[in-house]
Amino acid sequence: MRLNKKWIAYGMVIVLSCLFMESPCMADQDQTRGYHSITQFKNGSINWTTGNISAIGKASPKDNNETSHESVPGLARADANRQIIEILKQIKINPSLTVDAYASKNDIILAGIEKTARDAIISKQYYTSALAVEIIIETSMFGGFLQLVLPEEILQIPKINPEISQKKNDETIGESIYTGLIVDATGLGVEPVLNPLIVSEQGHDIYSSAFISRDFAVQNGVAKYLSSMDQALKDKRTGNHPLILKGLRKQGKPNTAIVISMSDYSLLEKATERHRFLKECRIIIVKD
Repeated sequence: MRLNKKWIAYGMVIVLSCLFMESPCMADQDQTRGYHSITQFKNGSINWTTGNISAIGKASPKDNNETSHESVPGLARADANRQIIEILKQIKINPSLTVDAYASKNDIILAGIEKTARDAIISKQYYTSALAVEIIIETSMFGGFLQLVLPEEILQIPKINPEISQKKNDETIGESIYTGLIVDATGLGVEPVLNPLIVSEQGHDIYSSAFISRDFAVQNGVAKYLSSMDQALKDKRTGNHPLILKGLRKQGKPNTAIVISMSDYSLLEKATERHRFLKECRIIIVKD
């Protein structure tokens, strides 16, 4: 019995996949190691440390027809697109507002989310013994997606004499000049959101939309989440001399803000350089 050349090719692909490629489960396990802050879903994940969002799409041939087999990769990609759209919609802008709720009445945002899915790259593709296909696609929350979904009150803060300001900072930088802010929120059960709020015990805004310049927020995120203080201290985002504040509790409904002490608030207020590093989103939140 002579075998069709395409069936032989399919068989070779399956064998090579099994020999040289990781399984999706192994990839997910590797991703969840270390100090990254990751939200895991059934068919994908959000890495709040890197901004990476991934989703898995699956498809199987409906029958033994050759055309049916050829269409499987495209169907798997379409499924992956649907999965990543669902993940994007579940992201929380703040603890009480999801991207889905924010975008539900805005066709421009919905179209932008769909485009983000279409533009996602294929990072891995697997063939199983049943000629089914699994595809992992990846995209970033930074850039176009954040431009779409970050609240409008996060405005572009104009630069004032940037060359003079930079020269002054370069000349005066020292042990007394803070280069960023790290908030230790371990033990509080903090859930990562796109637009976190930090306040003092008396309700003063310490970090909110009013302090942030939109260009920095769009390109790098409003804050970076890590699950290790040691790694936060090494991270370039907050520089070589970050101010470290301890989160006391969550406040508001439903837990909308991280609260710090009045003594820590006073310490931050005395640091005139805070205007620059807050504007540039040089913030890390360390969580469990």
